Amino acid sequence: MRALFLTLFVLQAQTDYRVKTNPPRAAGVERILTKSDAREDHWLGEQDYEAINALIQKDKRILPWPAGLLERFRKLDVWEVKIVASNRERADETSTTLGLRIELGGEAAGGGRLTLIAPSARAEFVRASTWSARKLELGPVRETSARAPGFIDITERALGHNTIYREQLAKGLDDWRAVLDEATGVDVYGHNGISVGDYNGDGLEDLYVCQPSGLPNRLLRNNGDGTFDDVSATAGVDVLDATTMALFADFDNDRDQDLLLVAGTQIVLMVNDGKGHYSRRASAGFARAAGTLTSAAVADFDRDGWLDIYVCAYDFWTAGATYDAPTPYYDATNGPPNQLYRNRGNGTFVDVTAASGMNANNNRFSFAAAWADYDRDGWPDLYVANDFGRNNLYRNRGDGTFEDVAARAGVEDLGAGMSVSWGDYDGDGWLDIYISNMWSSAGQRLTYNPAFTAGRERQAAFQRQAKGNSLFRNKGDGTFEDVSEKAGVEFGRWAWGSGFVDCDNDGRLDLLVKNGYITGPDTHDL
Repeated sequence: MRALFLTLFVLQAQTDYRVKTNPPRAAGVERILTKSDAREDHWLGEQDYEAINALIQKDKRILPWPAGLLERFRKLDVWEVKIVASNRERADETSTTLGLRIELGGEAAGGGRLTLIAPSARAEFVRASTWSARKLELGPVRETSARAPGFIDITERALGHNTIYREQLAKGLDDWRAVLDEATGVDVYGHNGISVGDYNGDGLEDLYVCQPSGLPNRLLRNNGDGTFDDVSATAGVDVLDATTMALFADFDNDRDQDLLLVAGTQIVLMVNDGKGHYSRRASAGFARAAGTLTSAAVADFDRDGWLDIYVCAYDFWTAGATYDAPTPYYDATNGPPNQLYRNRGNGTFVDVTAASGMNANNNRFSFAAAWADYDRDGWPDLYVANDFGRNNLYRNRGDGTFEDVAARAGVEDLGAGMSVSWGDYDGDGWLDIYISNMWSSAGQRLTYNPAFTAGRERQAAFQRQAKGNSLFRNKGDGTFEDVSEKAGVEFGRWAWGSGFVDCDNDGRLDLLVKNGYITGPDTHDL
């Protein structure tokens, strides 16, 4: 018996139980990967872009600038030349005309700040052994100047005395992804918002900073002297779940600011005890969403005196599920449903999405929504900004139901909707709409190139995806006019949040746009 045992032991010791893997390789992956290098692209325009852009970035003086233009600056802080169009179709052509967007900004030669923007410049390049610029036409140039910068960065002055500023907030997402275990769920996107509200009732606005998964959200109390203190733990709101958005509002009508969190597939209601301490109301009535939630918007849509909540959902990113890309890319209708919750008045909510009629066109990839009474009938209406396609404008009928009138009102805005803001920019008494989308130089180069053919309607849809932000003027008759190009507000780069605000206190609404995307130290892609 002992001999048998020893034999078995030897056999086990000599056996290699390591799993040998040989995963199948995706078909044609090499062909796809080559498209990440424009020099290998089949599009001549992109080959030209790669070669000419490299020359421009190396030395922007390669362009034949108009005499005296660069001398207007003592120091250039912004020197940006973006190639937005090219027209070469055949390999035997030795010249090309490029559409450029040029922005120069910095210290003016005579003092103060100066910015020059040429949104529709054109340059002719010829190729011998290499490309060289032959001609540059700036076209209309927009010029702005100021005696001094309008804003200064006071972040460190306001927060720098807090340990959490130095150890958490001052570090970038790339830093945290390098040290946090992937199991925490920390991601690369940075879809995390900031909210403002007076959480402790002292008359000063405080800040709540949402964070990715694995990093605690932070509540910063306003000290009234330009500084803020971290009170996250004592207030009970140092939540570790990935939080895309938070809202301060009085949901239970007890005259203090509660806190609504949008976290993953959950809506979390944190109730204020009136002394600045929060506790989660587990029985608020919110169901786990079918898709990943991005944001929420609050209004008393039925005018019963209690605030209701509309929540946006973006995608079916569920563990173990197969990713289903937005289809079709330019007008997707396979997204998860958004939800409208009515406040019962007792601290709980009920889902009235279907009953209110808001399931109409409720199958898109929604980023943000905003309430406003655009038709001045006394009832709050709702605009929803959707990525990969058309937006929604739900008109409040005043009887607890809504209808999607975006097409009839002329505000579907077939783009990459990221955010929406309401404001009366022209002072005519009617609320106008500004939508953040995606302005892409690469997208414009491709979709406007003569070689790009996708059918007239689809090509226009692809072009719209890269065109930029939209401003719709309210005509006062239930319809809107697209004044984006005329107002000069299309260019917002890869835009996210935006808002109307009177930055210079002149009584007129200005526009502030937050932009950017996943990037590293090189910011040329912004």
